[in-house]
Amino acid sequence: MLTLDAKIKTLQELSEILEIEKNEGKTIVHCHGVFDLVHPGHIKHLQAAKQFGDILVVSITPDAYVNKGPGRPVFSELLRLETLASLEVIDYVTLNCEPTAVTAIHAIRPSIYVKGEEYKDHSKDITGKITDEEHAVHSHGGTVKYTGGITFSSSSLLNAHFATTSKPQSVFLQNIKKKYSLDTLLSFFTDFLSMRVLVVGDAILDEYQFVTPLGQSGKGLHMSAELLDCEKYLGGSFAIARHLSGFTSSVSLLTGVGVDQKEREFIESHLEGNISPQYVELDGYSTLTKKRYVLRDGKHLSKLFETYSSNHLLLNPDQIEDVKQHLHEKAALFDSVVIADFGNGFFSPSMSSTISALPTHTSINTQINSGNRGFNAITKYKRADFVSLNEPELRLALHDTHTSLNTLARKLIETMNVRILAVTRGVHGVRLFSIDGSIIDVPALSSDVVDRVGAGDSFLSIASLAAAKGLPLDIIGFFGALAAALDIQIIGNKDPVSRTSLIKYMTRLLK
Repeated sequence: MLTLDAKIKTLQELSEILEIEKNEGKTIVHCHGVFDLVHPGHIKHLQAAKQFGDILVVSITPDAYVNKGPGRPVFSELLRLETLASLEVIDYVTLNCEPTAVTAIHAIRPSIYVKGEEYKDHSKDITGKITDEEHAVHSHGGTVKYTGGITFSSSSLLNAHFATTSKPQSVFLQNIKKKYSLDTLLSFFTDFLSMRVLVVGDAILDEYQFVTPLGQSGKGLHMSAELLDCEKYLGGSFAIARHLSGFTSSVSLLTGVGVDQKEREFIESHLEGNISPQYVELDGYSTLTKKRYVLRDGKHLSKLFETYSSNHLLLNPDQIEDVKQHLHEKAALFDSVVIADFGNGFFSPSMSSTISALPTHTSINTQINSGNRGFNAITKYKRADFVSLNEPELRLALHDTHTSLNTLARKLIETMNVRILAVTRGVHGVRLFSIDGSIIDVPALSSDVVDRVGAGDSFLSIASLAAAKGLPLDIIGFFGALAAALDIQIIGNKDPVSRTSLIKYMTRLLK
C-alpha cells in the first residue's frame, strides 16, 4: 500500500501515472467533491465506487472554489487531501485546479466517473456542472455511474454539531425552515428570472491601490507607501446592475459616463451580456472614480485614504429633461425600477419628483458618503415602494440621533408612504418594517469580513426583487442578507454576487 505522501499527486503527475496503469489494462475510477467533513456516507460512496474498477482516484475542490458561503471549507485543502489519502480504499488523491471537475476529468480520463445518487436527476443540480462533467467523461470514452445507499450531508452535520451559526442566526433559520420548504424558496429564484429591471443611478469606477507602508517621509511629516498592485472595478449603479443580472433575464441601466473611449471600453468589457446600458454623456467630466489606498493583510483589507475625481451636478438642463422623459416613457415596461442614488451628481431635484411618481414598483437607496454628507437624504423623494438605508442614513435624513429606530422608521414610512423599509445595521443585521405595522429582524449571516464596500448595494439588489414580487417580509430580508453575506467576502465590487453561490449558501444554511 502506498504511503500518505505517495498517494497525493498533482494532476500532471497523476495523468502520467494513470496512463501507465491504463496501458496495463487497469480500469480507472474517479470521484470528485469537496469532502470538507468525511462521514459514513462518503465512506460508503467511495467503497461502492472502488467496486467498479481497479484504481480509485479522488479529486477535491480547492479552497478558493468551495462555493458554499462564508466559513467554508472548515478544513483546508491540505487537510482534506491528507484525510482522503489516509483511507485505504483510495489509491490516489489530487487537488483540482479549477472550480469544476471538468479539468480533473480531462487530466484523469477515467473509465468510470462516480457520483452519488442525488445527482442522478440533472434537473436538480442548480449549477449545471454534472451535465458538463458527464460530457467530459464521455469525450474520453468513459461512463458515469451513481451509487445509492446511506447518505449524509456534510453541511447538515456541520450545522448540527459544529456550531457554525450564532444563536440569533440559528433561531432565524429554524423559523425560515418551519415556514418555507427549500423547494418553495428555490421557486422564488425561478420567478425572478422572468423579471425585467431598470437600474437608474450614479456611475462609479472603484480603483484600489494596494500598498504597503514605508514609514514617514525623510523630507516631510507625511507618510509614504510602496504601491504593490492596482485594480479597477465597476461600482455604483454598475455594481447593482451586475448583481441583478445574475438573477433576472434582463437588466437595463441608465447612467452618466464620461466621453473617454478607453474608460468606455473598460466599462463595456466588464458588464454582463444581459445588461443593456444607456449612457448620458457627461460634458466636461470623466466617469466618477473613487481611488482607495488599501493595506492588504492576507484576505482582509484596511483602507488608508480615498479620493474622488469629482462630485458635482453632472447633467445639463437638457440631459435632465431627457432622463425624466425616458423614465416617463419606459418605466412602465419594467417589473421593477431600482434607484441607486449615491449623491454624486447624476440626480437633480426635479428628477426626484419624476421618480416619486413612477407607476412601476420602485426601490430606492440614497447613500451618504464623504462626498455628500448631509446633502443626500431619502426625504427628497415623496414616495417609494421599497427603501433600503443604513441606520445613520435614516437618522440623518430625519435629523434625529436619539429617538428609537422603530419610531423613526414608522415616521419615514408615513412621511413617504413607503410600503417596506429595510434598515441595515452592519453586524447587527437588518430590521425590516412594512406599512401594515409588521417588524422583523434578520441577523447578519456572516461575520467574516474581507471588504464591506458594496454590501448595502448587494442587499438592495436582491431584496428589491423579492419586494417587487410581493414576497413576505422575512424572505425579503433573508434573500438580501444572503447577498450581503456573500458580498463581504469579495474585494470591492470585483465580482457580482452570483445566483448559484447564493442558492448554494442558502441550501447549506438550511440543511
